[in-house]
Amino acid sequence: MAEKKKWVVATSGDRPLSDVRKELTEAGFAVDQVLDEIGCITGSAGDDVAERLRSVPGVTDVSPDSPIDIGPPDAPVTW
Repeated sequence: MAEKKKWVVATSGDRPLSDVRKELTEAGFAVDQVLDEIGCITGSAGDDVAERLRSVPGVTDVSPDSPIDIGPPDAPVTW
């Protein structure tokens, strides 16, 4: 079984996010969040599934999700 990774799927806005989400799920993508305001969907899948997602109509990009930690307030280094 392929190792699952976190991904961010950017959409074009040409199709309703609910339709894109449905196709992503059918392709094997485990949806975590639908971010309507920015047209992105986050979730997890193996590399093979992520590659298939790129051909879903309305998907413009599929990129690995990277955690961001800005640190505590007044920290000298934030990234």
